[in-house]
Amino acid sequence: MKAIVSTLNDFGTDKMRQQDRIGIDIGSTSVKVVRLSDSGAEPVAHVTTHEGNVPAAVMNILTQMGLDDRTGERPLVLVTGTEGRFRLQLPDIIAPVALESALAQLGLQAKAVVCMGGEDLVVYSLDEKGRILSTHAGNKCASGTGEFFRQQLGRMDLSLDDIHDAGACASVHRLSARCSVFMKSDCTHKLNKGEATPGDIALSLSRIMADKVCDFLTKARIDTGRVVLTGGVTKNRFIADFIRDSRPELDIVVPQESPYFEAFGAAFLAGDLGAPLPLFAELFANSRALSYDTYPPLRIHEGSVRYMPGVMGTFDPAAEYILGVDGGSTTTKVALINTATSQIVASHYGRTHGNPVKTLKECIREVKRQIGESQNPRISIVATTGSSRELLGVFLQTDAVFNEIIAHTTGTIFFEPDVDTIIEIGGQDAKYVSINNAVPVDYAMNEACSAGTGSFLEESCRGDLNIHDAGDIGPIALAARAPLKYGEHCSAFINSDIRKSIQQGADRADIVAGLIFSVISNYLNRVSGNRRIGNHVVLQGGVAKNPAVPLAFVHLTGRPICVPPHPELMGCFGVAILAHRKWQEGAVSKADFHLDDILDRDI
Repeated sequence: MKAIVSTLNDFGTDKMRQQDRIGIDIGSTSVKVVRLSDSGAEPVAHVTTHEGNVPAAVMNILTQMGLDDRTGERPLVLVTGTEGRFRLQLPDIIAPVALESALAQLGLQAKAVVCMGGEDLVVYSLDEKGRILSTHAGNKCASGTGEFFRQQLGRMDLSLDDIHDAGACASVHRLSARCSVFMKSDCTHKLNKGEATPGDIALSLSRIMADKVCDFLTKARIDTGRVVLTGGVTKNRFIADFIRDSRPELDIVVPQESPYFEAFGAAFLAGDLGAPLPLFAELFANSRALSYDTYPPLRIHEGSVRYMPGVMGTFDPAAEYILGVDGGSTTTKVALINTATSQIVASHYGRTHGNPVKTLKECIREVKRQIGESQNPRISIVATTGSSRELLGVFLQTDAVFNEIIAHTTGTIFFEPDVDTIIEIGGQDAKYVSINNAVPVDYAMNEACSAGTGSFLEESCRGDLNIHDAGDIGPIALAARAPLKYGEHCSAFINSDIRKSIQQGADRADIVAGLIFSVISNYLNRVSGNRRIGNHVVLQGGVAKNPAVPLAFVHLTGRPICVPPHPELMGCFGVAILAHRKWQEGAVSKADFHLDDILDRDI
């Protein structure tokens, strides 16, 4: 546990302690506890990250406050927050009631309150009596929340306490305000290129978070008056400064009690609504019970997944070839395909790392190694697709450049002519394609959210579960007896659920399988949405190599799933087949392409 706010003051006498009231706010990432005395002594406040282990965090704080089973002290306690309402055996209130109490006790007459927590960004509109009129809450995206900011700082080895010094002489840089998993690439690129310092990145992230708050205030129609900022994020003074600069017509107030605002309000209400603090064993009587529903084992659906046979062939020096290239956001795929047989004779799948041309060269070197370093295949067409298709098309000097929707459709129909739905999940992109009579008639892609992609799965497993090889995820998930139901989840938030599951005694296989179900849930809700999932579904993309993924799709869609051979290569295979057909129609020209010449070109 890491304490991020220490005690404000200590109580002086046992008499004061006998009159104490305690408010506990258990949030998604941290526990806030405030202890008050009617004698007028200053309150004591603690804020500690719970890392999924709520009982340990609460007991640690109460012990620091001098309360344990041996003292016999039983102050009145009231709980609020997202988790506290069912984790502790105590009376509870909803967070808005605690917030109204804190505003009243501090005499803060405001038009709105902005709560910036670990996994929440909420704007409450207030009436003239300080009562909440309406709520404007964010969706399940982490951008603009405390966990978003903490994770980005952690990747630069900075803490929230470091930002004041790091950002003091920094400047704001333009960053793409996207999913936190994707934004990591933007930040890393600028740092690696020497275009920005960690302080610059921290300050730029602060600006993004402030802009998100201003956007919420606009949606809530808060144009004038006082706005109170609360939550642990307020420790970053730059955010409040940016909000003031952007909305000078507003009176932005950050109370001293902001990091533990709801706990502060709950403590005042504990006198009327609270109950004496029970023994610790009674307080956490249900703390080990799993707070998640479960799915049935994945293996029960194995009969509903069909794997197609492969199309790998051997290299023939006399044959004519097409080089298909799929430059994706996280991976670059290359396939050398025999024009006469449509067989893949060599291929490679490499991480892009923000440099598609460099990665393409690495893929080509691997292709040369597979066919023999001395071989010089007769390549008449080079075709590109994917997010970097235009760049790679210019580098390769080819006119065969096609979007990934038609490329993937062409490759899929080659194996499954009756396909009516393509589900494609890659590292950072996820696609849905509806097909009618071999023609794509509708499609959708994820909108800058990684929650339904391979990045979500890999990043989630790498942290607390210590699974660093993506190839291990599937076999572990297949061993699950009761996968956990996490539902839709932002990738930046899932680790708190993982930690909570671990502390509640969940099996690792059940957690991993639950993450896979979460990926599929996010895909079905955020990508395909209310679009039709047909009866002939093909699942492809690198994530389809995970044997647990199609099984989860079967369970959640009720449809049989077909997986093509080498699902990660469907883009480069499809664009090669497409380019050959376009050449037959006269829309693509042939030329002499040599792998060594491509490797010798400057980046």
